[in-house]
Amino acid sequence: MKRTTFILLALVLMALVGFYIRAGWDKAPKTPQGGDAPATPHETTGAYENCLACHGNITASHNELFGEGNYDDCLKCHKPK
Repeated sequence: MKRTTFILLALVLMALVGFYIRAGWDKAPKTPQGGDAPATPHETTGAYENCLACHGNITASHNELFGEGNYDDCLKCHKPK
């Protein structure tokens, strides 16, 4: 087998494995699993009082799951430990 044929075959196989793995990631459930929201694993006062300062990337997923809303009251669902 020529070197170029081997390299092309290896690249095609690597691409197929990559697409197979990526397809598995896309099959993640889009709906909430039910039950209570996870507990807040850290302090919720002082420097940690503004949840969206660190966790601001949740709005898109929360809009998708629960509809458009205001997320100022995170502790309504996420109870502190």
